Amino acid sequence: MKPADDKDNVSGMGCGEGGRNDIVVIGGGIAGMTASLALASLGHKVALIEKSDKLGGRAGRLGTMLPQMLRCSEIIGPMVFRVLGDRNIKVLLSSEISSIGRDDSGHFVEMDNGRRETGSAIIIATGLDTVPAGAVPEYGHGLRKGVMTLEELEERIASGGPLSDEVPRAIVFVQCVGSRTERRGVPYCSALCCANAIKNALLLKREDPGRDVTVLYIDIRTTGKGQEELYREARRSGVRFIRGQPSLVTEREGRLLVCGENTLLRELYELPADLVVLATGLRQPPSNLLLMDELEIAEGTTGFPLAFGSHTTAEGVFLAGSVKGPMDMPTAERDARACALDVHEHLVKGPRTASP
Repeated sequence: MKPADDKDNVSGMGCGEGGRNDIVVIGGGIAGMTASLALASLGHKVALIEKSDKLGGRAGRLGTMLPQMLRCSEIIGPMVFRVLGDRNIKVLLSSEISSIGRDDSGHFVEMDNGRRETGSAIIIATGLDTVPAGAVPEYGHGLRKGVMTLEELEERIASGGPLSDEVPRAIVFVQCVGSRTERRGVPYCSALCCANAIKNALLLKREDPGRDVTVLYIDIRTTGKGQEELYREARRSGVRFIRGQPSLVTEREGRLLVCGENTLLRELYELPADLVVLATGLRQPPSNLLLMDELEIAEGTTGFPLAFGSHTTAEGVFLAGSVKGPMDMPTAERDARACALDVHEHLVKGPRTASP
């Protein structure tokens, strides 16, 4: 089916009064789109609100998806096409939320363009942001040429752009930058960093087996489906793994130099590099925290909302995807489908009479 023209189907450009829906979904990433499509297939009217000018979220900017190593565009592109072509889904792009809550009309969302959407339920699928790499200034992000974040590397690979001015021969990945630290980032494991670094290290090795690719880590955590197999393949392909984060990224004779201690062998290392890739942690953006406050959703000690499956402590408000905690794309899709079923039950059977 050919999707409707943007002017008919994507209504986030104008202002004025919106409409009544069964569900309002906040966030047009993979979780928000998956939940919207599932609910639309059950006959529900959905308003899908996205603050940027296109659907896809963070996943839409990345290169490949674990564990199949498919290009993300092969997954996201058809999903966007289906969302835009579904008559039960109203898409509102470039729509920043100015107010959200509940009144006699049900749940409402007001946007900065003056539009107002209401529904019997709300799904929050706003995802997470990365911890700024500048939280660890000794690694030189933004200061030293050739230092970039893992997300920046993925975006360059996805766009077909160059990794640097010259073809890098030696590449060093640094794990847990701003993650698993109380002082400069977030205290928890961000779950995706190890697998994403391994994925990209393997891609760089496949492209040129002669490259010197090293991963510096605290612990390798490959918990998702197929991730351990990729780790083993990376080791077989010649990717080197050294336990111990670096203390400093500096320069010597015109090249980057990564300095630290191998905590297994208890010896110092100095690794010359053409490219240093920082795997930064994931955190709740301030906009998520504001949403939780306005909706009076209880939060845990790490800033993530308390959830009982997809249910929150606010009646009729549900969570889908990594807003609940870091998760990879396949997990976010499964979580969003489960959320859609919970919302469908809520709409058909009414509010729960007991706490989850």
